[in-house]
Amino acid sequence: MKSRWHILIPVSVLLFQIVPPLLLWAIAGASYGGAGNWLHAWERPVSLLVLALSAAVSLSLGTLGAYGLLVRARPGTAALLIAGCCLPALLGGAVYLHGLLVFLAWV
Repeated sequence: MKSRWHILIPVSVLLFQIVPPLLLWAIAGASYGGAGNWLHAWERPVSLLVLALSAAVSLSLGTLGAYGLLVRARPGTAALLIAGCCLPALLGGAVYLHGLLVFLAWV
């Protein structure tokens, strides 16, 4: 059976884009939702770590997915999956990286 990693990576990286906002929402809820004041000290480092890891994963998997599609897929399939899966992941990675750099410089 032929390997389909070049199709699975773009789809999985698009599904990964749901995880970072949920993690950031959970961190904010745990810090300010009445769980206790001890979580306030952990909020900034954990949020920065989530942003850094999300940016790295989104940018690297988006790039790897686009490369795999350009090399192994048919042109029509590659164009559709790059536009539908890889570009949103790359944009998301850029947004996470921008957020990380803003929070590092601002606070």
